[in-house]
Amino acid sequence: MTYREDRGQLLLGVARGAILVCAAVLLVLSAAGPADSATEDTAFLVAKGRVTYRVYCINCHGAKAKGDGTLAELLTVKPTDLTVLTQENNGTFPADRVMRSVDGREEVRGHGMKEMPVWGDVFQTSGAEPSGDDETAEERAIRKIRELVLYLDSIQVE
Repeated sequence: MTYREDRGQLLLGVARGAILVCAAVLLVLSAAGPADSATEDTAFLVAKGRVTYRVYCINCHGAKAKGDGTLAELLTVKPTDLTVLTQENNGTFPADRVMRSVDGREEVRGHGMKEMPVWGDVFQTSGAEPSGDDETAEERAIRKIRELVLYLDSIQVE
């Protein structure tokens, strides 16, 4: 095997392990029951978004979401610093634009062509997290993206 193939196999193994750990964390979090207030609901959703970030985003965007993940140096386009989205949007967090970017409906250099949604499709087919009995694949994808967007909103710098 070449170095690149070895690295790819290692990253695949790490990703699988992270998904299993995250699934366990989400099961524990969901067992806590419904929150008593909107603030607790939001905090729970932000926590779920943080888990999603750590599984799917951290390798490129980094632990502090600054665009300096372990795989960033291998990419032709530097990943975005996700902590300054509000600053770069005149003080308003661009939630809709971020949702479209993550889903794949908005073209993002480095994430592939506009016609090829990346994370929207992945989240639709993700079996790592149990969903409600009535939740469709599309609803699951939208929910996971919203949770991720709430997390990203929570890490914006002043």
